[in-house]
Amino acid sequence: MIVIQHTNRDILLQIRDLLRVVSQEAYSLPLELLHGSSMGQHIRHTLEFYQCLFEQTPLGFIDYDARNRDLRLETDVAFGLVFTEQLLTRLQPPLTDSLLVMRLCLAQNEPQRVQTTLSRELVYIAEHAIHHLAILKIALRAHFPDIALPVHFGVAYSTVQYQNSIQN
Repeated sequence: MIVIQHTNRDILLQIRDLLRVVSQEAYSLPLELLHGSSMGQHIRHTLEFYQCLFEQTPLGFIDYDARNRDLRLETDVAFGLVFTEQLLTRLQPPLTDSLLVMRLCLAQNEPQRVQTTLSRELVYIAEHAIHHLAILKIALRAHFPDIALPVHFGVAYSTVQYQNSIQN
């Protein structure tokens, strides 16, 4: 569980570092490359998955569709920074794995329930976040090339390991 926590902390630190350097205008600007969505919308979406997990786990379930969709997270960089710091704090104490029931809607729009665990959902959220960071990396390079990103921003950890193995 410690490695999973560390991985998610690393992802949230990447988001925090991005929020520290992006301008308010760039953050909320709709981008054609992102089909009209903004960097802020991708950050909000990603952070709210973490929020769902932390708020719902004590209740024994997780439902990512029940997000708050707080527009301040997609329009206000400072609010996003504070929110990210709060999520980082929630990842600090040793978390105890627990059984959860995931609620979700699938193609038939009939609510489904699936058994899962906190550790499995933290793995899912990490992969989900990396996916959104990869999308943001494409947009940032195209629209805001002056924003410096770490070399592994938006790159899956397995890809980083593979790249390191073929370079050695």
